[in-house]
Amino acid sequence: MIRHLLLVCLMIHCTIADPKGGKPAVPPPLPKRTWLTLHGDEPVVVANGGFSGLYPPQSELAFSQAIVFGKGGIVLLCDLHVSRDGQGFCLSQLNLHNTTNASDAFPNRKKTYIVNGKELQGWFALDFTSNEMLSKLIVTQSIFSRTDLFDFSSPYPTELFLEENMNVVVWINAEYATFYNQHKLSLVDLIKNLLEIKKNISYISSPEIGFLKSMGPVVQSLKTKLMFKFPIDRNFVEPTTNEPYASLLTKLSMIKTFAAGIVVPREYIWPVNKARYLEPSTNLVANAHKQGLEVFAYGFANDNFLPYNYSYDPQREYLQFVDNSQFVVDGVVTDFATSASMAIALIISANGANGDYPGSTDLAYQKAVDDGADIIDCSVQMTKDTVAFCLPSVDLIPTTTASGPFMSRAAKVDAIQSSMGIFSFDFTWDEIQSLKPQMFSQFNGDLARDPARKNVGKFVTLSDFLEFAKKKTIPGVLINIENAAYLATNKGLDIVGAVMTALINATLDKQSTQKVLIMSGESSVLDKFKDIPTYQKVLHIKKQVEFVTNETALEIKKHADAVFLHKHSLYTQFRGEGFTLNFTNLIECMHWANVNVYAGTVLNEFQDIYMDYSSDPYMLIHNLIYYGVDGIITQYPSTANAYIRNLCTGDPMAYRIQDINPGNVITVALDPKEVAEYKPPPPVHLEIKDFITPPLPPVAAIAKNDDDDGGRSASNSTSNNTNTNAPPSPPTTQAQAPGSAVAATINVVALFFAIMLGLVTLF
Repeated sequence: MIRHLLLVCLMIHCTIADPKGGKPAVPPPLPKRTWLTLHGDEPVVVANGGFSGLYPPQSELAFSQAIVFGKGGIVLLCDLHVSRDGQGFCLSQLNLHNTTNASDAFPNRKKTYIVNGKELQGWFALDFTSNEMLSKLIVTQSIFSRTDLFDFSSPYPTELFLEENMNVVVWINAEYATFYNQHKLSLVDLIKNLLEIKKNISYISSPEIGFLKSMGPVVQSLKTKLMFKFPIDRNFVEPTTNEPYASLLTKLSMIKTFAAGIVVPREYIWPVNKARYLEPSTNLVANAHKQGLEVFAYGFANDNFLPYNYSYDPQREYLQFVDNSQFVVDGVVTDFATSASMAIALIISANGANGDYPGSTDLAYQKAVDDGADIIDCSVQMTKDTVAFCLPSVDLIPTTTASGPFMSRAAKVDAIQSSMGIFSFDFTWDEIQSLKPQMFSQFNGDLARDPARKNVGKFVTLSDFLEFAKKKTIPGVLINIENAAYLATNKGLDIVGAVMTALINATLDKQSTQKVLIMSGESSVLDKFKDIPTYQKVLHIKKQVEFVTNETALEIKKHADAVFLHKHSLYTQFRGEGFTLNFTNLIECMHWANVNVYAGTVLNEFQDIYMDYSSDPYMLIHNLIYYGVDGIITQYPSTANAYIRNLCTGDPMAYRIQDINPGNVITVALDPKEVAEYKPPPPVHLEIKDFITPPLPPVAAIAKNDDDDGGRSASNSTSNNTNTNAPPSPPTTQAQAPGSAVAATINVVALFFAIMLGLVTLF
């Protein structure tokens, strides 16, 4: 069941046509923008350990790929640590346990040290010689939810890091100067040697005041900026002054005497409460800028559990820090530098809290229009008293509160789904209205969607939906029809007739200003609309497929103008590791048969995005269009609209998102032989039997009790709806009052039933 918003994306070429028919003209250069940073320059993007969101942090591979995939000017940050014989290495943590294979390579070398007054147990670089580290240690991905596919590199010596990045801006972060001094290893002396290799080390940071003051004379004649770094826990004690960092945060004028700027967790600037919502910003950036201090924020990652305000869109988080009217940080430190670069380049306006609403409600539709959706959709469901209304699923459990008061009405309908459900066709419209909408997500736990809006909004009849679309003059609507044969035969409900009548009453059958798309997974439903040439018919291919023959594509063309394909059907996967391997033939073959391809469903949640695309929905959207899809189906139209609206901003080369073909990432990072030897399983074919259905049966004359339908018919079914003549009301952050239905008593068996039904998920 489609529960999404269709954003039709036109292929926009970043050129300006010569009116005389010559070569495309080069767009004029962008005017230089003045930012609200300390010096008015563009915010700096710092790659934390390189492209550490994908590759093992601080590895040679991570650093090199940060340069390849990032925008020009990215800063590479190396966390400095020291071996027993004084060799510097880029390593993300003092304790090597989670960042290398040290526990396996040296099982008997576990140690315990006192670090900043606290006991720390594990494996440490100072207990190994540089030869031991280079010959036996492997750098690993330190965050377990990320791939371990690229865990094969040795630790990266700092000298080699500088030699191989002579033309790149670099940052050295020295976290534990006092600890190393206690073991007769001097970070000051080591950095002096590193400055002999590369004098233009742009930034050196540390959370220790004594170290930064010692570095002052060393870099006095250089352009190196010393940066004072604050830890996540501001109650920690700074080792030189023995003051809590919270106290030092109020002494910015003192910090200015030894540092050019501060590096702080992003929560220091935009606090996040325990419910995962943004609180008002602090004055830290403004206060620091008054003292002449630059401010860098760290802790950014696309696969973080972002505050709900961002709708799981990482670009919005970056923009909250670099494109608001109050202040702009001077730089961001991120595991996904390419995404931060895109945010700064695209200059997408962050319009506050753009959260989701329960699907198919008045608030969801209004938000879609506000966010620039070209086409909004209604998945039509029918009540037993013949009201056609919009809801993501015929099963009320996932997207309404029906499982509470109406658990006794649960039934098993094999023709519709394999699990038990509570179905709309067994309810009157009044009963539907007694429920509340419920926000649905296929993800649980920390990726659940905005709980403050979980049950807001009102249900919308099909007639109200069409009237709303007409008044908002949006480019078009998509009407999704499923289960037509079952409803006609078993429930006496004519869903196709209800849709046709509603479209006629809205006069959408006789105009060309607004598109009408009719979608179904059943060819027989689409055939009912074949005599209306202004309607575009869309065949929904529900299963994930990887291959289509010319014969099948031509058969689709007989029934449909376009197909809606699962986005993962467009490419094969490499060993189930979360990376793409190759193209499938679906787009090419469908286009050959003159069938448009809509891809979806695009979600912002990072767990739904292949790691090729940096867990970034903008990267995915860009490359889907780059592959040749004709439209994007998304639950987050604001994200897709932000991409489309800014695709050709200014200089196309400077603002271009990376084109990533399937297999690019693994081909670059892995041994080509390993990739070539992998034999994917046989592709799943799209077959004619998957979508060809028999002609729709006649609507059965099934008697209904007067109590069931209240005497209503299809023609006047919305007459008792108080909102029939008004379009859905605009969004509000106020939650709706609870429905009037009294919850039914649930016995032990029904409670077990409810738990099982809670596991049901939608396509």
